[in-house]
Amino acid sequence: MVNINLRMPRLLLVNPWIFDFAACDFWLKPMGLLALGSALRDAGFDIDLVDLTGASAAPDGKIHKRRPDGRGKFYAEEIEKPAPLQGVKRKYKRYGLLPAAAAQVLKELPRPDAILMAATLTYWSLGYASTAQFLRQSFPQTPLIAGGLYVTVCAGHARENLHADFLCEGDYETGLPPVLKKIFGARVSLPGPEQVRLALDLYPRLDYGVLLTGRGCPFRCKYCVGWKLHPVLRRKPVAFVVEEIAWQAKALGLKNLAFYDDALILEPEQHIMPILEGVLCAGLALNFHVPNGIHLKPMNAELARLMKRSGFKTIRFGLETADAKRQEELGAKAGLDDLEAALGHLEKAGFRGDEIIVYLLAGLPGQTAREVERDVLAVKKLGARPSLSEYSPIPGTDLWQESLAAARYDFENEPLLQNCSLLPCGDPSLNPREFSRLKSLCRQPA
Repeated sequence: MVNINLRMPRLLLVNPWIFDFAACDFWLKPMGLLALGSALRDAGFDIDLVDLTGASAAPDGKIHKRRPDGRGKFYAEEIEKPAPLQGVKRKYKRYGLLPAAAAQVLKELPRPDAILMAATLTYWSLGYASTAQFLRQSFPQTPLIAGGLYVTVCAGHARENLHADFLCEGDYETGLPPVLKKIFGARVSLPGPEQVRLALDLYPRLDYGVLLTGRGCPFRCKYCVGWKLHPVLRRKPVAFVVEEIAWQAKALGLKNLAFYDDALILEPEQHIMPILEGVLCAGLALNFHVPNGIHLKPMNAELARLMKRSGFKTIRFGLETADAKRQEELGAKAGLDDLEAALGHLEKAGFRGDEIIVYLLAGLPGQTAREVERDVLAVKKLGARPSLSEYSPIPGTDLWQESLAAARYDFENEPLLQNCSLLPCGDPSLNPREFSRLKSLCRQPA
């Protein structure tokens, strides 16, 4: 609890603008910020949320058309490319509310006692800097705290780039309490994301819900930093997850919910299967989505049937590569035999092969265009839909040094150049024209 004699401090949570070449609202919500909002409310703070991505609001106040499953587009406006990206022949945009509209939103809020800004993907750093400057203009005397992956793995750059009063590196439940004590002189204890439900009710309107049923991953993939930050898998109790799903469905009136766990279906009998059984027992008619890719090995016949019965509509797996040698080098998470088995279970449960998307990494160090094409064809041969995910080098991963050796840009010193759209470690054979051809190949019928 917070030991403050007068009123409780009011905190403003801010999800910043996205500055990038492309961005879509594919069930994209700031899970960490929403978990933090709930934790802070539990600690007694008054909380406001401003999501500058704007829930797809256009300048005329209208909302961009959404798909029936809740996905849609962010409003975007072209902006000048920063110097490191001047040579890229693509339009650079700010995704979210226009500054004038955002300023009006802030003007209508009670003055906060501190501002907490999320900062996730490293190559969105310019959007964070612009957001921080914008917040300073509206609340020049208010302490600004920034936290998230970018602050954690690029702390030096974040310090110079954001000019925040405080940086919260690592997990908020350990990094934030000392900061709040400095500002308010009070001791605060915060539960972690695996102990709270996401504070989606802070939004004035919602097209979909998101779920985080745990944190951490036991796999040790070389391209991923998640397991280094959270090496131990911690999960919410099954009953707690079922209650959160029911709350989003009934209290918030949501139909489409997206899971964002790194290890959603690991040990399925202990976690996801009883969750789905609870959803069915509660009589909840929902559409579930797994946009960030789930593991292949744990899929079994009973889980596939439960997923079909409980309403899974979007199923995406993370295979990363069909090349057995490269798969072994990256972490040996799964192989083509695992994909074939998973597809068999899902198809017997009633899912069509073309409903199942398999992510493949493109642009890994030393990976040629020909290798990527072989991966695409291997997935298509099994009847699933391949989707290319451009590799972004992340500081601190086991693949970082190898990525630096293959670097096409100086992304070690400039996070903007870690942008996956640039294929920053791509083999010369994987040029823009060839990559466009491979993406078209993914879309063609098997």
